[in-house]
Amino acid sequence: MTQEAHDGQNGQNGQNETAAREPARPRPTEVLSRLERELREIWKPQPGEPVKSRVCAMNLVVACSSPKLVEKYTPIVDEVTRNIPARAILVTIDPEAPSGLDGDATAVCSVNDGATTTCSERLRLTASGALAARAGSAVEALLVPDIPTSLVWLGRVHVEDPVFLQLARESERIVLDTEYTSLTSLLALARWGREKPGRASIADMAWTRVGPWQEMFARFFDEPKLYGHAKKLTSLTIAQASEPGARLGSEGTLVLGWLASRLGWKVQRVGGRSRLLREDGEVVNIKLHAVPRPMGVAPAALAGMTFAAEADGLVATGSIERTLRSGLEGATPDADVLIWKLSVDLPSATEQTVRLSTNRGARVLERTLHRPAIDLTLDESARFSEKIEEEGWICT
Repeated sequence: MTQEAHDGQNGQNGQNETAAREPARPRPTEVLSRLERELREIWKPQPGEPVKSRVCAMNLVVACSSPKLVEKYTPIVDEVTRNIPARAILVTIDPEAPSGLDGDATAVCSVNDGATTTCSERLRLTASGALAARAGSAVEALLVPDIPTSLVWLGRVHVEDPVFLQLARESERIVLDTEYTSLTSLLALARWGREKPGRASIADMAWTRVGPWQEMFARFFDEPKLYGHAKKLTSLTIAQASEPGARLGSEGTLVLGWLASRLGWKVQRVGGRSRLLREDGEVVNIKLHAVPRPMGVAPAALAGMTFAAEADGLVATGSIERTLRSGLEGATPDADVLIWKLSVDLPSATEQTVRLSTNRGARVLERTLHRPAIDLTLDESARFSEKIEEEGWICT
């Protein structure tokens, strides 16, 4: 035997020995069969345990780009499924990791009367390497048939992504959180949803978070003598928690898109710059302002709104100022205090302090899942937000 052949044989033997030492990875079908067995075991009566009542109103699929994000979102999903009974499937899609499919199954239960326990099911899957592209098939095999499916996609959306497309095909609703993605992802997904009838409806947790701001801004014009002032805004300032020079974030853009679409504003481009016009053709002076972002506050979180309006000789100004990280005891740092102030020569002029409830995590996801599946206001606001996003408006 030549030296080269001898060395080659030793190399081959070494590879065989290494392969022999590494445990064989289970095939995807074996992993799915094991998870189904684990689910059946959950519902077997155990001596001394309360009777478990299985309730499932929906499939809740949460797609993440990393195991770290799954760990962060697991307690959020567990809290949601205690109030919305579901089979929750959290799946990590990681094409860069070594190829494999693995997972676990458990029950998330709440005790009713001491004698019975209502439970949801929670599965966690990791699809990595070459098997990442088959994550959609694995999830599909674990869905409870004949009940609605909501997909929470925590990452950038690429509408040509085969995993996204397969999961979206099984879903009635797709939920984003532009805190984890970007407004661009929401706008691209909204366009995708409009292209073909029957596609899943689109929701955004950032849209849910700005709901209280919409309600409080509308409250400025509750007084009958101020009804017409909403159409006569002369200036609007939006503040966000960011560095100066940052682009207007998703919350601020969605609020601005909501106002513009509700009030009939239009974008006018002149000399390479853009401005917003009211229905009567008058310019609305828009200012975007950056304020310091305390630790624990989400990037580009909405921090304040100020307006001025004049109609029938009566001037009205108003402001909503968020005291960032003022918090609620025992709650997240962004359960903040809002100061609402209306200044006008009318008895309705007043100042109020309002506390936001916990503004992130399970509470926001649950509120989003309870919203109507078809949200025309979000669609209209997203259409206008797309025009704003194109301009790349910067906060000073």
